[in-house]
Amino acid sequence: MDGAPLDAVTAMFARIDRQIAPAEPLLIYLRPGNLEQALGRVHHERGASWAAQNIAYVSNCPWARSRALGGRDAIIELYRAWERLVDALLGTTSCATLLLVDPQDNWEAALARIYAAVVA
Repeated sequence: MDGAPLDAVTAMFARIDRQIAPAEPLLIYLRPGNLEQALGRVHHERGASWAAQNIAYVSNCPWARSRALGGRDAIIELYRAWERLVDALLGTTSCATLLLVDPQDNWEAALARIYAAVVA
């Protein structure tokens, strides 16, 4: 839904939410605590070629171009906007949700929280 108005995205999410609600899913969102550090880590782990492709792709997407954003700043601002959208949408869902910040720092604890949420 690249470039879709917020009300269209919200309506689509609400429709999906209604469709999946009977299954009583648990929506788990993994969020980095520090976007700049997370981006640096991912780019390092995946290598220079992947990082360059990621930067080029996001820099050239309509969202970034319409805001005159490029490079790493485009990716960081995209994720900041994405997080605001996720926060708004998760606030409207009828499904159980679990937000995990930096689960990679302690997968054992993150998985324990997921397990506790599933068996609750």
